[in-house]
Amino acid sequence: MPSMYNGTALFDSGPHRFMVQRQGQTEVEPGEPAIQGQASARWLQLGLVQLSITVRGRLIAPDEAGLWALRDAISAELTASASPATLEDGNGRIWTGMWLVRYEETGPVDIGRAWSIGYKAVFRKVGQ
Repeated sequence: MPSMYNGTALFDSGPHRFMVQRQGQTEVEPGEPAIQGQASARWLQLGLVQLSITVRGRLIAPDEAGLWALRDAISAELTASASPATLEDGNGRIWTGMWLVRYEETGPVDIGRAWSIGYKAVFRKVGQ
């Protein structure tokens, strides 16, 4: 089963891993209490952290043109989606309502029997 975003297998050309980022409450330490002498909570909870999934891996193609096609397919999803889409990890885990918010390449292109480049893609849940 391929890893998919918005119905497209963006990451299956090479090895990749899905990582769920920090979950839980957004907390801040309050400043001075409004009324001196009043006890205040040490931390304020502002709500749940927005769900964020990071995919790290390598895009691999037989030639330079093929590698550019893979890179362009991911870049197109940064602007093409007019609405959130479904993210699937290829192992049965599915997240709905996700936006691809960032894509960055993590090194130079490696050239050998195949062309490859490392990447990091970040997805965020909409309306959580």
